[in-house]
Amino acid sequence: MRNSRNLRRASQTVAACAVAIAWVILGYGLRSQPDPEAWGELEAGGRFAAFIGIYLPFYLLTPVLAVAVVLALISTRDWLSGVLTTTTVGVALFGCWVALTGGPLFQAQPQLQASLTWCLVADGVAIVALIGVWLTHPDKPTRAVNG
Repeated sequence: MRNSRNLRRASQTVAACAVAIAWVILGYGLRSQPDPEAWGELEAGGRFAAFIGIYLPFYLLTPVLAVAVVLALISTRDWLSGVLTTTTVGVALFGCWVALTGGPLFQAQPQLQASLTWCLVADGVAIVALIGVWLTHPDKPTRAVNG
């Protein structure tokens, strides 16, 4: 029983750290040194679309992700594994969104493509770590039965 609790705690900690690292890596790619020439060639509509479709959601989702990761690091409640799973899937979906819609942005932000790849790798590590969380259940209190 104790080993199950320790495995759950370790798996949840690894998953929370991995999803946080994935988000930081993606943020690094989005905020890396741009290529001034390629950024200048990106038309105004493309810059606005990148801001609305990629940068703004990234900045709006960052506090939500931070709260989910901190909660997952400090507690192993059953509902937190669902929150962490949702967060991990959300990071993967957002990474795929950036990959699909960020075509012209890849030339303007040269580090973005590599960061996106490593973001998805780190998120994959989080998903693998979540398997340990899914396979173990938190201790359930037992009730005394009156005979």
